[in-house]
Amino acid sequence: MTEYQAEIRRLSGLIDDGIKALTQYAREVADAEHDYRKAKAIAWQTAPPGTVPLREAWVESETAEQRRRLDLAEGSRSAALEAVRSRRQQLSAVQSLLAAHKAEADFARTAPA
Repeated sequence: MTEYQAEIRRLSGLIDDGIKALTQYAREVADAEHDYRKAKAIAWQTAPPGTVPLREAWVESETAEQRRRLDLAEGSRSAALEAVRSRRQQLSAVQSLLAAHKAEADFARTAPA
């Protein structure tokens, strides 16, 4: 029984850590998105003359690093969210096993000899 309780505490701690990570990654995504949008707006203002496709390509080239940072931040946030979801499922499984063992023990105590 104490093994299950220890595992529940461990998983709960990992969930708490994951939520902290999600909060941090949400900030990183917001900052990266801000930087990307700002860089893109500036790039459009300074784009050389030419056709729209050529100007779009130039803007994308000028803002590629900011876009990369945004993509990486979004990927980290997604990975952290998946980790939290996984820990929640693991915690639910342990809780189900604990409840089953408790019900079995209760049944054993009340069953006629």
